Amino acid sequence: MQLRDWPLRKRLLFSNFIMIYIPVLFTVVVSIAIFLALQFGNINRANIISFIWPESGQNLSIQFELSRLRVRADQYDGDMDPLLLVADHLEDQGLDVSIWSDTEDLYDTPDIDRDYLRYRVMLVYQQGHAALNWTSSGLRFYYISPSSGIHLAVAGAIPLYPDGGYIDLSSKTVFKVAFAVMALLTVLLTLIVGLALSRWMALQIVGPVEKLRNMADAISQGDFDHPVPILSHDEIGDTCQAFEKMRLQLRAARDTRDKYDQNRKELLAGISHDLSTPLTKIEGYASGIRDGIANTPEKEAHYLDMIVDTSHHMASLVRTLFLFSKLDLGQVPFHWERVDVCAYIKDYISEQAGHFREQGLDITFQSPLDQAFIAMDRQQFQRVLENIIGNSLKYKDQAVGHLTLTLTDSGEGSYLLSFADDGCGVDDSELPKLFESFYRTDKARTNVAKGSGLGLAVVQQIVQAMKGQIWAQATVPKGLTICITLPKGESINETHLDY
Repeated sequence: MQLRDWPLRKRLLFSNFIMIYIPVLFTVVVSIAIFLALQFGNINRANIISFIWPESGQNLSIQFELSRLRVRADQYDGDMDPLLLVADHLEDQGLDVSIWSDTEDLYDTPDIDRDYLRYRVMLVYQQGHAALNWTSSGLRFYYISPSSGIHLAVAGAIPLYPDGGYIDLSSKTVFKVAFAVMALLTVLLTLIVGLALSRWMALQIVGPVEKLRNMADAISQGDFDHPVPILSHDEIGDTCQAFEKMRLQLRAARDTRDKYDQNRKELLAGISHDLSTPLTKIEGYASGIRDGIANTPEKEAHYLDMIVDTSHHMASLVRTLFLFSKLDLGQVPFHWERVDVCAYIKDYISEQAGHFREQGLDITFQSPLDQAFIAMDRQQFQRVLENIIGNSLKYKDQAVGHLTLTLTDSGEGSYLLSFADDGCGVDDSELPKLFESFYRTDKARTNVAKGSGLGLAVVQQIVQAMKGQIWAQATVPKGLTICITLPKGESINETHLDY
């Protein structure tokens, strides 16, 4: 999981933690380094104390080393190194040291009169284990360890109250400057880390938010064709996904709106043409009767028959348009029954075959099924048959056309009903458009003179209300096949509501 995919809350907490952690870590590391430098090696701690507190001169550091020398003598186990280390520190400050036991001499500062040193320090010894005489003229120290029996003697011309030569404020100034520099570096490091983290958070948060704002502005201005980039999986990424989903929905709504606008234009153009042509005919025949052109009873009767036929055509067109509108709005009631569609189609073909044969269309029905129950509205399903058969009749390209109805079990909980004719057919590119509302093209077999272009659109609405599917494909070697799948009666809810 990349850092940019972290939730914003976690990233903010992480940046705040880093902003504090790095300066603190820097201070701790420097402090540990100083501590280790003071802790290891043969370092004269008295000199360090004098460096840190120079106002006390050597007094404090010498007292520290004398105390440490006593502790080392009490802990003596035969190893002289701890005692020699402290002795070395005292000698660095101008003192002489002598260490011995009751049986042997253990250590003396080189080139000193050992006996004289011991004599001088014993003069201050009265009773007990330790004696210290420190005046303005010098220091004398004597100690006998009660646990190890070690004798310690330290003496030197170190005054108790040092003069100005021992007080060197420059060392403290250096220490203060060093502390100030470390504090300044800590502050600068904090600022640098803060600025770096702020810039990083700006790139991680502000940048994507600005892009999202620009995309929102583009969407608000109607630009639905540019996808919203999704660069992370955090809250901003989720928001970008929501914007992308909204963009796709708005684009689909726009495309649907444009499609309906185009359909509406085609509807107005088609209906205007379909109505203007029969109205012109009616007007011409009526004028012929009025002007006396129909000057015989036979002509007058012929003109009147043409007026009636044309009126019927116009009424049929208006009814089809009204039905499609109600189907599109879901306002057509369906009266569902469980019907054997195999028997239903056989009865319909047997009743209507002669009528269609007289018009030049030979219809046959074949099915390997004995029964095929579906839920249907008899009246609406009859309209499906009539529209598809009528479509094949209109677009046959020979004296007698042929239409074959086939009913089979699709094996997927539904039946497949196909209508295969041998008419002029449709180009493959036009097949998906056949069921579009008001689709008109000669290649799509929707010539205005032959129909309103709503027949197959009405069929699609009815089939969808029956929970089925419909599509078109080419008939081999030529022609058009309309395929419909309808759910079996056992798998469909018998308590259908009005569509």
